[in-house]
Amino acid sequence: MIRMILAVLAGVIAGGVATGLLEALGHVALPLPDGLIPDDLNDREALNAALAQVPDANRVAVIAAWAGGALVAGWLTTTLARRHHLALALVAGGGLLFAGLSNLIFIPSPLWMWAFGLAVFLPMAWLGYRLAGKRG
Repeated sequence: MIRMILAVLAGVIAGGVATGLLEALGHVALPLPDGLIPDDLNDREALNAALAQVPDANRVAVIAAWAGGALVAGWLTTTLARRHHLALALVAGGGLLFAGLSNLIFIPSPLWMWAFGLAVFLPMAWLGYRLAGKRG
């Protein structure tokens, strides 16, 4: 039981780290336009107006990072767990789904980002499970 909990925890942490690294890579590859982010991040109205101007390519890059993180989470959880591989991989993906949902709630995003963003977590965790090569 402890091994299963630790496998999921390790998967979620590794998936979160992978997501962060992939998002950072996305910011390097697709930098935001100069002057987009307001100087005062405590000004909620200015921040919301700036976030509404974020290019769609940057939003797609975020979704791709979420997908990559869920893939890592599913793969690592499956690799570390001794049994219940698929269920545990999906639990790890669900943990990242919760993080993505929190992100969408607190950062204004278009409806398409909600739909595609939330749709990537569990299928990519499943793919990570498949790539790990264990069944059970």
